[in-house]
Amino acid sequence: MPTPNIYVKITLACLILLSCFLGGFYVEHLRFEAYREKVIAEGKVQEQHNKDILVQQQLITKQVTDDYQNKLDRIKSYYAGLHNTSSSAVRTSVATAASSTTDGTPSDPQFVEKCTITTLQLESLQDYERSRKELK
Repeated sequence: MPTPNIYVKITLACLILLSCFLGGFYVEHLRFEAYREKVIAEGKVQEQHNKDILVQQQLITKQVTDDYQNKLDRIKSYYAGLHNTSSSAVRTSVATAASSTTDGTPSDPQFVEKCTITTLQLESLQDYERSRKELK
């Protein structure tokens, strides 16, 4: 029969192993908590950065939209004056002359206005993309 001294040694060995395990677990738990706090802090910084970028993008969108609308209004008012000329014969002769001198130009008197508006849309889109790239 083993002596009681061996049971004390086994118990002490188990207690030492258990304390080593719990100590290691506690150290890793502290590391994890520090990592978690770091990630939370970085997440808050990134969220604020995203909000700032969103505000800047909204400003850019508003600026480009307002600029586009102003230019579009000027184009429409300019071409409205050309469309409201005194006789339709003048418009037809100008459109016919343009059709005959430039291959593929339609006889639509609003063709130039439509092309100008399309060009304005493309330029505004390019301005918007350039402004967005400057944010990154």
